[in-house]
Amino acid sequence: MAQSRHVALPVLAGTMLLVSLWGATALARDSVVESYGGREMIVHAPDRLPAAGSRALVVVLHGGLGNADRIAGRQAESGLNMDAIADRNGFIVVYLNGTPVTRNLGGRFLGWNAGGGCCGMSAQNNVDDVAYITGAVDDLARRYGIDRSRVYGIGHSNGAMMTQRIVCETRLYAAAVAISGPLNLETSRCPSARGARILSIHGADDQNVPVAGGRGQKGLSRTAYSSEDRSRQVLTGSGAAYTLEIVTGADHRLDDIEAAIQKTEGVTIAEKAAAFFGLVKPRS
Repeated sequence: MAQSRHVALPVLAGTMLLVSLWGATALARDSVVESYGGREMIVHAPDRLPAAGSRALVVVLHGGLGNADRIAGRQAESGLNMDAIADRNGFIVVYLNGTPVTRNLGGRFLGWNAGGGCCGMSAQNNVDDVAYITGAVDDLARRYGIDRSRVYGIGHSNGAMMTQRIVCETRLYAAAVAISGPLNLETSRCPSARGARILSIHGADDQNVPVAGGRGQKGLSRTAYSSEDRSRQVLTGSGAAYTLEIVTGADHRLDDIEAAIQKTEGVTIAEKAAAFFGLVKPRS
């Protein structure tokens, strides 16, 4: 059997990412590749779901230089893979793709226009990712019987910043989990965030996107990031509930953050996120 080869690359807005150099990843059962707006997306819809019209959806956004395929295939940012917890609790997951973030690495190294200059070509080209994500969810809601009041978002790094932007500028998400990424918009108010719940998780030792804001010492992006305190002030001042968890002993890498959470709380990031969203069924 042919073996997959991987190489470590620095993530634009953050960490080190293992990138597959060997074709597409085999998807989990009940997962399909679909397309919306010229971008591929991976939809995981378990066999056992509630009635159409009452189904929940979790939107997963990769970090800079990532893509949906690598999360769904557990090649990178695997803590964002929600398939197993979705199977146990009966909700739908979609892994979305950004747009090429650099001219030199090709079309599989993607990012989001999360605001504040982050990140790369996605920001330089002023890609309207808010409209894209909103449109993709509208499309899925119609075709999969999703309850629009039960749409949730999770992302890491550049994907976390994009998740926070969605909360700020739309009423798409009832709740969101942002890991290693603040609200990076140059705004003091987010009227659309009123009533939303945000869980922001950040490694205390993050040198890529510092908790206190500013330019990180690691990573390719030279963006000056907002601080977590400013994110909390803006969003709580706009009527959202913002919970900030600083993870001791963890840096920017999702794997390190998940390992620390598992050690202290005994749960994975996917389990923690699903519980925060209210999607975990009581044990019988």
